[in-house]
Amino acid sequence: MYIFLLSYPLLGAGLKYIDDAFDEKTFNKKFALILAPFIGALWAYTMIIDQVSATILLAVILGVFIKGKIDNQAHILGLFVILAFIIISGIQLLVLPLLMLVAAALLDEVGNDVIEYNSKIHEEKRFSHKVFISFFDQRWLTKLAILYVVFMGLFPWYFFVAMLLFDGAYLVMRMYSRSISKPKPVAC
Repeated sequence: MYIFLLSYPLLGAGLKYIDDAFDEKTFNKKFALILAPFIGALWAYTMIIDQVSATILLAVILGVFIKGKIDNQAHILGLFVILAFIIISGIQLLVLPLLMLVAAALLDEVGNDVIEYNSKIHEEKRFSHKVFISFFDQRWLTKLAILYVVFMGLFPWYFFVAMLLFDGAYLVMRMYSRSISKPKPVAC
């Protein structure tokens, strides 16, 4: 249990570091390329040691891959490391939960793109729009799908907590990235 509560936040923070090194250019790309195989290896190891973890993490990969968000050298390098480990180890998956979680992850990515690229939705002051923005900004559909599978008794509860930690670390890294990318005010 404890390995997942440690590895998931490391994966979330590492993933966002790599994202922002290439997409936002707030972090060092060379370091991101060095970091990518290590994140890939940790991702694969975290999948190999438990079929529930394998199901969750593969769903995240597939959702992002199907949406076309594996779009830089570091992500591709990390993906190759993960796939190599998966092929060598022959991981076990829970197929029905995997299908449900892939659908949730894909819908989260689509919803996230809608709020990211639709400036009109940010101008709306309605509560429902704010909930929609927050829901997809923090990719809650996948977390709720995991919680549903936990309530069905197929996943242990700590995987829901691990996913909260994954996303929490991802969001903390995003906040840090945004804080260092903002232009500093000019003193008069």
